[in-house]
Amino acid sequence: MAKTLAKPKLELVKGEDSDVLIPEAFRNVLGYHLRVAQEASFQAFSMAVDKADLKPGWYSILTILAEYEELTPSDLSRVCGRDRSTLTATLKGLSIRGLIERHQNPDDQRSYSVRLTAEGLKMQRRLHAIAHQHDQRLDEIVGEDKDVVLAVLARIVNALATG
Repeated sequence: MAKTLAKPKLELVKGEDSDVLIPEAFRNVLGYHLRVAQEASFQAFSMAVDKADLKPGWYSILTILAEYEELTPSDLSRVCGRDRSTLTATLKGLSIRGLIERHQNPDDQRSYSVRLTAEGLKMQRRLHAIAHQHDQRLDEIVGEDKDVVLAVLARIVNALATG
């Protein structure tokens, strides 16, 4: 007869605003906590954006294009930290919606760049207003530790991005 393994118990960790269930194995795993915090932030931003009939993932791409004006998908991928293959579908959606346009490279017909349309810039500004409110909320949560949190996150990115 097969022995039934008991399911591990989830540890209840009390947060300031809510209760979060964290498996004991992940209690001190930084990567897990980074992912949970990112997901919570993304969900809060998503709820605000959804009310405006916008997609939250568009914000970083539209903002980068607003700043750089025109980039190849490869360059955009590097700047926004997204894999080129997943970026392609997003660019297609932005293009269908009329928020970006492709610009063929005259020296290489296989190469193109993308840039915002007037409608894309308008959308970026709407998303920026929502993101600004979201960032203010995060600033309130982090408080006086913001510089420390940003420095630690930058250290993680730099260390893992270079090797």
